Order: sequence, then structure tokens, then C-alpha cells
Amino acid sequence: MDDLAKSLACSKKTLYKYFRDKRDLVTRSLGAHMDVLEGQMTDLLQAEGNAIDHALEDMEKKHAMLSAMNPSVLFDLKKYYPKVFESTLLRRQAMVRTMLVHNVERGMEEGLYRQDLNIDAVADMHIALVEDMVRQAQDGTLQRPLAEHFQALFQYHIRGIASPRGLDFLESKLHPHP
Repeated sequence: MDDLAKSLACSKKTLYKYFRDKRDLVTRSLGAHMDVLEGQMTDLLQAEGNAIDHALEDMEKKHAMLSAMNPSVLFDLKKYYPKVFESTLLRRQAMVRTMLVHNVERGMEEGLYRQDLNIDAVADMHIALVEDMVRQAQDGTLQRPLAEHFQALFQYHIRGIASPRGLDFLESKLHPHP
């Protein structure tokens, strides 16, 4: 709280007028961050474009966010605020599941994703891979930057569910011809 007060050029007493303690500050800050992410998700669900366009836009936003984040934040959050970490994790998983299910259903309707997909299984597998990536980032065993790993995971996911038409579209977006 001392560092935050100094950074904000205010007193600790002023901070404590708005937050009960550090846990309250962390809880409310993460809640506000999740609110922003949910707003972005809602906007994306209503945006123009097809399922792969939406997935690419979501991936770009997450890539930017992960590029700016130090993975030690996850470790510290889990270590010092386990209940806040767990509730944020559950909220994030629910958001990811909502986006995935909507995206896969839409992609199947558009013919960009395979018709033989088990949507719940696809969502479960993707979430498991994301959670493993986050776990590796937390414990320091991730072999590449988190944002780079996420980008590779995203492409792996789309390539695994895309129809031949969807793969062609994805390639045209990832490697446009002049």
C-alpha cells in the first residue's frame, strides 16, 4: 500500500478511505479487469465478421494483454490471495467457455469449422490447454513468453477444428498474399 500510495501521490490514509485492505484492493481491481474483459467479449460476440475473424480478434487482444503482463503476477496472486485467484480463475474459465461455445457453434453454421465436433469436448480441451499454459507460467516452467505460447495454442486450436474451407480462410488471414 505504501508503494501504491507513493505512485498515486496520495497518502495511505486516502487509499484506506476507498479500500478496507490490500485484499479488497486486489479483489476489486481484478473484478474491474474482468468486467472490462466481459465487455470486450460481449462486443466481440456482436461484431461483424465470421467465427475465424472473431477468434483472430480475440487472440490479438489476449496476445496484447499477455505481452504486457509479467507472469510473476499470477504466481504472486495465487500465493498471497488464493481465494481471489480461484474466483478470478473460475470467472475467466466461464468467460472462455462462453466465447468458445459461441465461436464453435457459429463456425460450424458458417462451414468454417468441421461438422463432427463435440462442442463441449472442444471447449473442455481448449480450457485444459490454456490452464496448463497458465500453470506453467505461474511456476516458471513455460519455455517461451506467455503471449507467444498463447498465439501458438490459438493456431493449434483453430487448425484442429477448422474445415478445409476454414483452413483456407485462416491461412489467407495469417499469410495474406500481396
